[in-house]
Amino acid sequence: MKIIFISWALTLVSYQAFNQKKMESTSKEIVKSRVFNQSIDSVWWRWTTHEGLKTFFGLDNKIDLTPNGYFEIYFLLDNPPGLRGSETCKVLSFLPKRYLSFTWNAPPQFESVRNSDYKTWVVVEFTSISNSQTEVLLTHTGWIENEDWNKVFDYFDKAWDVVLNGLSKFDAVDADIEQIKKVTGIGGVFFKCKDPNKLKEWYKTHLGLNTDQWGTNFEWRKATSPTKKGFTQWSPFSEKSKHFDGSYMINYRVENLEALVEQLRKDGVTIVDNIEAVEYGKFVHIIDVEGNKVELWEPNDTEYEKIVEGQTK
Repeated sequence: MKIIFISWALTLVSYQAFNQKKMESTSKEIVKSRVFNQSIDSVWWRWTTHEGLKTFFGLDNKIDLTPNGYFEIYFLLDNPPGLRGSETCKVLSFLPKRYLSFTWNAPPQFESVRNSDYKTWVVVEFTSISNSQTEVLLTHTGWIENEDWNKVFDYFDKAWDVVLNGLSKFDAVDADIEQIKKVTGIGGVFFKCKDPNKLKEWYKTHLGLNTDQWGTNFEWRKATSPTKKGFTQWSPFSEKSKHFDGSYMINYRVENLEALVEQLRKDGVTIVDNIEAVEYGKFVHIIDVEGNKVELWEPNDTEYEKIVEGQTK
C-alpha cells in the first residue's frame, strides 16, 4: 500500500509540474527517511507554515499552502532578490498530515541549472507512528541526466540530511512540551470597577485585605515544596482601563512559557504579543475561544516578593 501511494503521489506531482519546459527526466531519486520523536501535528506545522518552517528550514520564507501557492525558502537574505533561495517554487499538491509536494530549484552557485526553465520536485510524506512519533519520507525526483544536473543531485543528497537534522533538534523540545504542566495555578485576578481606591479600602476595612496601589497579593506555599512561596494578585482596575477588554482578566501561572507559546501557536491559538521578560518573570497574552484576553506568567517568586507591598497572608 505504501509503494502504491508513493507511486500515485509522484505521478500526480509529475503531472502537476505544469508551466515547465518539457525535458526528459530520469528515474533518479533522492530518498530520505527519518523517524522523529514529535507528533504529526508538530511535524506538519513545521513543514507547512511560515513560523514552522523558520524553526528548521531557512532564515525566512513565503508559503501559501494551496495548489500553485508559494513555497519559497530563503537562505541567503543578503543576496539580491531572485538569488536568496527557492524563489518561484510552488506547492504542487498536499493532503493534510499525509503528504506535501512542491517544485524545487538549484542554489545560485549552480547557475546554468538554476536559470533553466525546468525544476525538480519534492514529495514529503508523513506517517503517524504514535502520539509522539512521526515518520517522514522525503523523495526528491525529476532529475535530468547531465554533468551540471548531477552536481546538483549530489549537493541535495547531502543537503536534505542537513534539513532533516535541523528538524530532529525538536525531538527533545516536543518531549518537554508533552511533560509541561501548562497551568500551575492562578497568578492574578484583574477586574474593572467604578472606583478602585474606594473598593480596595472597603475590602481592607471589612475583609482584612492588606492593600497597596495595585490591590493585594495572597501569599501561599507550594504543596510539593512547602518552603517555597507563591503569590496570587487581586487587583481592581478603573472601568475605563485599556489594559484588557471586557470586565475582567485572569492571569495563569505556567512553566516554560517559550515552549508553551510555541505549542499554542501550533494549536492555532491567537498570541496577542511577544513574550516580555522582567525581573520577576515572563509574560504574554493570548485570546481564549470566547475572545477573552488571558495573561500567562512564568513567575520568579523570589524577585516578585521583593516588589510586593500589599500582602495578605
